[in-house]
Amino acid sequence: MKIFIYKFLLAGIFLINVTSAPADIVTNTKFSTPGKMCFLQTSLHINKDNDLSKIMLSHYLVVPQEDHFKAGALFVGFRLKSQPETLWLYDGDQVKGWSKYDGTNVSAFLPSPYTIGGGAPATGLQPITPVYISSYPIDVSAYIDDGELWVGYGLSTEETKSFDEMIDSKRFQLIWEIGKPVMDHEYIPTICIAITEMTSFVPLATTQ
Repeated sequence: MKIFIYKFLLAGIFLINVTSAPADIVTNTKFSTPGKMCFLQTSLHINKDNDLSKIMLSHYLVVPQEDHFKAGALFVGFRLKSQPETLWLYDGDQVKGWSKYDGTNVSAFLPSPYTIGGGAPATGLQPITPVYISSYPIDVSAYIDDGELWVGYGLSTEETKSFDEMIDSKRFQLIWEIGKPVMDHEYIPTICIAITEMTSFVPLATTQ
């Protein structure tokens, strides 16, 4: 009997914890007149001494209108000019994100479900998607004048076929040659987005 009562109390406590979990905070703000948000398509975050042992790089992949929300996948690739036959793909994971492309299995980049242009959660290829090589400073000094960072996307419901379609259709671009500057405003596009409403999302709900 005591064991039954103990289990009953535990179940009650568990139920209270689940039902009392805080809900996400979502705030919508409508602008009285349309606003504009502008940012560089590619940004290299580095200290004033150009120390490549502590860098972060962000890029916004822009998908042409004819491919908006189609089934597909994004790819972030790295290769060395000295080893052009070897390609590494990044899936966005901060611990084991880079994997060597073996000719068959590929690693697509998994973007945040909250991207620009398609609402949340994201479905299909979004008009603008932020990609990166790391969310914290990393050392790339060993790859100066040799390393290249590529970004692209392919169309298909399967990652491998998306990768092949990207290569065949040349839907990729070189965004940084390590050792060269990318913060050249003359060549890097500035993206501007017209906005009429803003949603502020603070995730508070917890899962048991």
